[in-house]
Amino acid sequence: MSCASRTARLSARAALAICGVSLLSLTACQDEQSAFAPACPHVQILSEAADFYDYDGKGLDVGDLVARASMAGLSGSCTAGPNGPKHQKTVRTSLSIAVDVVRGPAKPDEKIVLPYFVAVMRDGHIVDKKVFEVAADFAPNTTTSHLRAPVRYIDLPASDSIQETNYSMAVGFQLNHGQLGYNRAHLPEASFLWHIN
Repeated sequence: MSCASRTARLSARAALAICGVSLLSLTACQDEQSAFAPACPHVQILSEAADFYDYDGKGLDVGDLVARASMAGLSGSCTAGPNGPKHQKTVRTSLSIAVDVVRGPAKPDEKIVLPYFVAVMRDGHIVDKKVFEVAADFAPNTTTSHLRAPVRYIDLPASDSIQETNYSMAVGFQLNHGQLGYNRAHLPEASFLWHIN
């Protein structure tokens, strides 16, 4: 066998070895993080907790209003999260809410702090809940503000394929009993219309 053919055969073996190492590293990457985007949990704003009314305790007239706020929207995304304590896969969900705030006549200050919650549910049952705050600062002589809360990151357990999840999340203002009752009393009623073809 010539020296040239021996060198060619060694080069081919080296190339195959390098390819094998590359394939192994790719397989490891795909094992750690799925090649597909993870399944995001369903997130909803609870209708009963989507509005925040705060009155000064003297009445429910316009002049007694301290603040009114409404959740205007949600934004977020999902990525493969870090492995859990038992090497279980997780999905990291980033979440931020948009809020419209009105300062009422009974609020002389230029800052309003609004409490809101993020509840994690599994198969419809609450398994965890955290309360956060978002502050609305009003410029002089203004009564309205639109703001976005800081992004919150929530890691949830995922299936092995991270393509399925039985977790969901609910978001709303943290209300007292009076505020919750007010919202329930003022929710618009659903109406059903007959449609005839």
